[in-house]
Amino acid sequence: MAAKKSKLTPALAKRASALAEAARLRLLKQAREDVSLIKRRKSEIAEAFYDIGEALLRLRKEPIPKLLGFKGFNELCRQGLDLSPSSAGKLIEIVERLPRRDALKWGKEKAHALIELADATPATDSPQKIDPKALGATDPKRATVRELQALAQRARGQKKTPSPRGRTTTAEERALAAKLQATLRKAGAKEATVAALATKPGAPAKLRLELPIDRLAELREAIGSVHRRR
Repeated sequence: MAAKKSKLTPALAKRASALAEAARLRLLKQAREDVSLIKRRKSEIAEAFYDIGEALLRLRKEPIPKLLGFKGFNELCRQGLDLSPSSAGKLIEIVERLPRRDALKWGKEKAHALIELADATPATDSPQKIDPKALGATDPKRATVRELQALAQRARGQKKTPSPRGRTTTAEERALAAKLQATLRKAGAKEATVAALATKPGAPAKLRLELPIDRLAELREAIGSVHRRR
C-alpha cells in the first residue's frame, strides 16, 4: 500500500507561515540597511579624493618624502601609499586647479577630464569656463567623461603651433619662487614655502605660497625686495 502523505495541522501551518514571514522581514531589514550603507559610503568616497589630493600635495613638498625614509615623492607613492605617481599627480592637479565645491560636484574623473579639456583648447580658459568653440554643441554639465576626453583630443589635434610653454615651469619662474621663499625665510618666516605652479600651455606660472598669517608684514617686504632686484 502507498504511504499516506502527512499534512500539517492548522497550528503547524500557521507557525511555519509566521517563521517564513519573520525570515522575510529579517532579509528585508538587512537589505534596506545595506542600501543605506552603500549610499552613505558612496558619498564618503566622493569626498575622499579631494582630501587625499590635499594630503598628497603636502607630502610632495621637500623634505617630507626624505623625512619618511623615501628617495622622493614617486617612491613614497609607490612604496608608502601603494599609489601610482600618475594617479597621485591627477589628484594633486585637481586640488591645484579646482575649488573643493566644484571638484566634489563633478567627481574625480569628470573634474580631471574638464581640466584636460581646458588645457587642450587654444584659448585661455579654465575648467569652470571652457572656450565655447571647443565645446561645440556639448554641454559640459551633462557631458560624460568619455565625451569630454574626446573633445580634448580633438582640440589638441587642431592646435596649429606648439605653445612656447607647456605644463612645466620655466627656470626663471622657479628661480623667482625660490628667491621669494629665501627672502621670506631670511626675514623671519622660517616656515614659508613658495612654489611655481605650471598652468596651461602658453600661460605664465602661478605662485603657491604658504606661510603663517601673522607673517604678512614679512611677505610685503619680501615681495618688494624681490621686485626691486628684478
